[in-house]
Amino acid sequence: MDGLIITTTETAYCLTLLKAENEAITAAALAVRLGLSGNRETQRRHVRELIKHLRDSGSRIVATLSEGYFLTSDDSLWRDYLEGKQIDAKRIIGESARRKRVLVDSQGQGFLFAPNAVIGLYG
Repeated sequence: MDGLIITTTETAYCLTLLKAENEAITAAALAVRLGLSGNRETQRRHVRELIKHLRDSGSRIVATLSEGYFLTSDDSLWRDYLEGKQIDAKRIIGESARRKRVLVDSQGQGFLFAPNAVIGLYG
């Protein structure tokens, strides 16, 4: 992912931080504790990649929109989280497909704005 290098040391330390927390921890807080460099978005991407790596390795890390990441051992919570991710992915794909149909002309060229909006500005 964009040249991010994930080390085993970072991954292990990230897991240690998640285990030590009694509540969710934000990506920004994880980035600070991990000592990640770069701008905020680069740090968030790095944390997301670390979390993905940990999940792929079997860690049950749940993410919330406002509170951040936390580990769970609750089977029901984990199953609900995974099911919710699948539903969200299907919804996003459906919305993207609808937007693409609306914002592409007959030659397959995408519009930055709706076609009438451009005419309205200059016409």
